[in-house]
Amino acid sequence: MDRVHVPFDGPTLAHIDREREKTNTSRAQWLSSAVVQYLAQLDQFKGQDPANLAQELTQQKIAFEKLWKENQRLDRAEKSAREDVDQARREIGPLKDQNAAITTELEQARIDMALLKRDMDHARDTIGSRDKEIAFLEAHMANLVQSFGQLAIKPSEEEAKKKGWSWRFWK
Repeated sequence: MDRVHVPFDGPTLAHIDREREKTNTSRAQWLSSAVVQYLAQLDQFKGQDPANLAQELTQQKIAFEKLWKENQRLDRAEKSAREDVDQARREIGPLKDQNAAITTELEQARIDMALLKRDMDHARDTIGSRDKEIAFLEAHMANLVQSFGQLAIKPSEEEAKKKGWSWRFWK
């Protein structure tokens, strides 16, 4: 078995002694065991230095914590958005009902307007036919009055005196 001499600074040697006392072994045995474990880890991690892996692990933990915090923030944002959507749905419900009622009223108003238009057209037709009848009757009356004036015979003087008619009426 070969020997290797390695210089250690004071704090590192004190740390080695504390760890060695826990296992109740000599420095040589403890250091030999530590080197064997280190080499096994090198094989296990495909040649990567386990000390560097610890740094990478720390960086990954920090990245994971950042991702975790971001995930928590996104979860809160999603929850808030869902609450906003639920609130909007609660507000939309009555608006849909109100819209349906207004649409129904609008359709009824259109129906009523069509009926009123039909009634108004009928009234116009009726008034037009009545106006024609009135015009016809007025013309007929004018014709009769004119004919009556031409057909009337002057009453006799005795009749005019008896009834008090004036002969000027017949001129």
